[in-house]
Amino acid sequence: MPYTKSLLLLCLAAPAWGQSAQDLPAGRGKAEFTRVCGQCHGVEVVIRNTASPEGWAAIVDDMVSRGAQGTQDDFDLVSKYLSTNFGPKTNINRASEKELSATLGLSSVDAQAIVHYRETAGTFKDWSDLEKVPNIDIKKLASEKNRIDFSAGKQ
Repeated sequence: MPYTKSLLLLCLAAPAWGQSAQDLPAGRGKAEFTRVCGQCHGVEVVIRNTASPEGWAAIVDDMVSRGAQGTQDDFDLVSKYLSTNFGPKTNINRASEKELSATLGLSSVDAQAIVHYRETAGTFKDWSDLEKVPNIDIKKLASEKNRIDFSAGKQ
């Protein structure tokens, strides 16, 4: 029953789609996402959610089983677009060098610099704190900005 209620909410949000689609992150798969998924889903519903690549693939597969129209290439691009832009966030204050490299695509040197800076200067409160890390590729990191969580402290 909760699934039916969620589906109803998704379809009711559809009129807002045209107003918010331009706010989606740019990237390969955006056009397919807009075309294939925009028939029923509001952008706000997607933006509020995060899932792993496997989770987004399962959601897309479920929508295909419910009648979503497109090619397999379309669905693959949609899944990749969603997992890239709406995947789990990485906590910049808790992640190890390895996690930073794997989840944000940083070089090991950049990941090491972030961890070292965090250990010596304290936790990052926001983006401006992260910009203070010397010698990192801030432009590369900016492309992952929406996937960074600045929650402080250790778990």
